[in-house]
Amino acid sequence: MSKKQIVFIALIYLVTTMTFLFRSSEDFPSLNAIAAGTEAKGKADAYPLLPKAGEKCWINGDHYLIYEFDKKPQMGTIILKIQVFTKDGKQNSSFDIVGDSGMPSMKGAHDAGLQAFKLNKKGDYLLPVNVVMPGEWEIRINVVKEKENLYSGSIRFRV
Repeated sequence: MSKKQIVFIALIYLVTTMTFLFRSSEDFPSLNAIAAGTEAKGKADAYPLLPKAGEKCWINGDHYLIYEFDKKPQMGTIILKIQVFTKDGKQNSSFDIVGDSGMPSMKGAHDAGLQAFKLNKKGDYLLPVNVVMPGEWEIRINVVKEKENLYSGSIRFRV
């Protein structure tokens, strides 16, 4: 990797981090819901692994989610897309989903902090993930409805 590429990646990471830090809590209603209605997850095993990308993961008896990445996880920014469906297959976007990413082997070193997924026009939940170095990465998600945490899970991948 060239020096220019390293500087570019560092600059993207810095801008993303600074953008997140200078937002107010009103920009993240999902984060307020998590803080108000759920306890922080302290143990790694509190986040069970989700099934493989593209497979159903049941949130409760009435809803399931399916996730995928916009491209094979690699260095740089990848987008995690989550779709939530009712048990009869209709897409539902009435939930709040928050997540954070990092490297389990380097706790705190590359953690992105809790971020709200953004809804696109199609009703998909999107979260950009900045992969800044090779190794094992984890994205922890919480699905929230009316300040109640309905589901917590983790997606792991290696770059």
